[in-house]
Amino acid sequence: MTCVMLRFPSWLCPTPEDRDRFFDMQERVRTARIVTMICSVVLMVTLAPRGEWLIPAYGTVMLLVVVAGGSHLERRRRPELWVFVTTVLNIQIAITLGAVVAGGPRTAVAAGLAAPVLMVGARFSNRGLVVGAPISAVLVIVCTLGVDPAYTLHHPDALVIPLMMVIVTTAYLSPLVASDVRHRASSTLDPLTGLLNVRSLSARIAEVAEQAAINGLPVSVVALDLDHFKAINDEHGHPAGDAALRVIAHALRTALRTFKLLYRVGGDEFLLLLPGASARSAAQIAESLRQAVLTARPLGVPVTCSCGVATAVGDSDAKALIARADEALYRAKRLGRNRVEFEQPLRCADAAA
Repeated sequence: MTCVMLRFPSWLCPTPEDRDRFFDMQERVRTARIVTMICSVVLMVTLAPRGEWLIPAYGTVMLLVVVAGGSHLERRRRPELWVFVTTVLNIQIAITLGAVVAGGPRTAVAAGLAAPVLMVGARFSNRGLVVGAPISAVLVIVCTLGVDPAYTLHHPDALVIPLMMVIVTTAYLSPLVASDVRHRASSTLDPLTGLLNVRSLSARIAEVAEQAAINGLPVSVVALDLDHFKAINDEHGHPAGDAALRVIAHALRTALRTFKLLYRVGGDEFLLLLPGASARSAAQIAESLRQAVLTARPLGVPVTCSCGVATAVGDSDAKALIARADEALYRAKRLGRNRVEFEQPLRCADAAA
């Protein structure tokens, strides 16, 4: 079994963490987007006399596409690809057409192709730069050497200056983006187990619930707690207990095809979000986790766990869903531990799901 990933991963945002950074930065660059639109209008007014009606006409369409591309992203299947095409690629093409109409290598417009590199780097990881920067570099060549080869060869600065601006912008932006991604990861990952920590849970569970309300799919939660784990710390010491937790975390990751929604929420407590998983599927996944812990035997000591499963369909209270999973977990503890309990008996419809 596998948990259904939130929305649909793409090459630009292959993980939930990449998607979180995209939405966060999309909001943070709001002012920059407004400034960019204002500058685009100024550029259109400046170049209009050279291109007559073509530049303002296309510029207006370009701005409308950018505005449309940044709206209602939470409802789109792959919002990062939508933004890349309607904003970054769209502006790259607009700048290129403006440079061609204004005179190709005889104008400084081509230098503006460094701006989309900043746009793609601000929203995406270095994967975005790998795509966006080469496109800008190729378009610089197109609107200079491709428009007027003779002039460009006699005035190489017309090509070299905008091309170097794209390259230097990419060179400085790449380590900044890598540093941002690394620090974001360190703030959301549990240093002991490498799993996601409780600080990153609130935003994710809210997003999962919102998506479920939109698409009407179920959302399941598995609350997992190790049985009598305190005895390991008391008998073998806390360093041994930490080593055991790392072994168990590895066993849990191995039992899942994806562990991107597996959280360590306490000392020996874990939480698994399963967007799109039915009650039956969630119960089966929980059982696979229970078996994984049972066979892990950290420090050569048998360790068991108890699991509680809760499922909601459509609009739901995320915190209430977790609370229901906790209640099922407590019932598993009361009934003898080393077992999986659902919040309520599975119905036939659930069993067939």
